[in-house]
Amino acid sequence: MEKPNIRTVAEALAGPDLLGCAVKENGVLVVIDSTGKKRTFYPMDYQHLLHPGSKSAAGKGAKHASAQ
Repeated sequence: MEKPNIRTVAEALAGPDLLGCAVKENGVLVVIDSTGKKRTFYPMDYQHLLHPGSKSAAGKGAKHASAQ
């Protein structure tokens, strides 16, 4: 993951004003939030944020429900 992408994903998960963030070799994202608390996110927790163009299941279902 590229550095700007890491920051964007970390802010989406832990909020703005992060003190730091890093991705470990195994894909785990470690974030120090604005209160100084260390938070850990596994790849399955943030994979959906890496592909913003993809539709979520809820979005597809909502579109289908309104087409009736």
